[in-house]
Amino acid sequence: MSATVVDVSPRGERVSCVLAGDFVIPRLVRREGRSVEVALVAGRAMLLPGDAVRIEISVGEGCTLRLVDVGGLVVYGRPGETGEPSHWHARIDLAEGAHLGWQGLPTVITDAGHLTRSLTVRLAADSSATLRETLVLGRSGERGGRVTTETDAADAIGPILRDRLEVNGAEPVPGVLGTDRIVDSILALGDRSGLADVPGAARLDFERGGAMLRYLGEALHQSPFEGAGMGAVLLEPRPAAVF
Repeated sequence: MSATVVDVSPRGERVSCVLAGDFVIPRLVRREGRSVEVALVAGRAMLLPGDAVRIEISVGEGCTLRLVDVGGLVVYGRPGETGEPSHWHARIDLAEGAHLGWQGLPTVITDAGHLTRSLTVRLAADSSATLRETLVLGRSGERGGRVTTETDAADAIGPILRDRLEVNGAEPVPGVLGTDRIVDSILALGDRSGLADVPGAARLDFERGGAMLRYLGEALHQSPFEGAGMGAVLLEPRPAAVF
């Protein structure tokens, strides 16, 4: 399966865009100056056992890319079988002064689902990225299947964040998720990423270059990020600080 590609690069005072993909299809929504908005649309029902999604995102110098998911993901499986996992992997490369905002919709892992998911982000100087990722174990009345998710973010200096979560909804582990089914995260990376506290969410400030807000709970509608005006936070870069 070919990768989904979103490549934004400067061309004079505007941008050029390369959009490609058949599993997840990128569609140009708006282009203004060096700012672009792109919607990610599913090409068919997914994710089924064995499906493999690869998303490759590049944002050129001084450009801003706003990504919006159209419909969340549901990870299916075959009841009663231990089938091969589904895969979802995204890589983001940001050039100097680039910004990415990604308003991700929930990924739901059904009881029979098995997902391996990863996010890799590489930042250049003065670039930033703000993303929302939401994992939901199970549909209504389900406990959810298995999921392994990894986040690897780094800049020219070195690693910023390495985060790994491995859970099975049928076998909750105290001290990990326990009985919670929702992992809702806002990730802000880079010196220009601004992330205010949100009551009800835990905050982790990185040694440099950003922070993460995370909510664990039993229902998505209880997340403090729902209806909290997070869209503007995700889609607008913070002005450079003046000292």
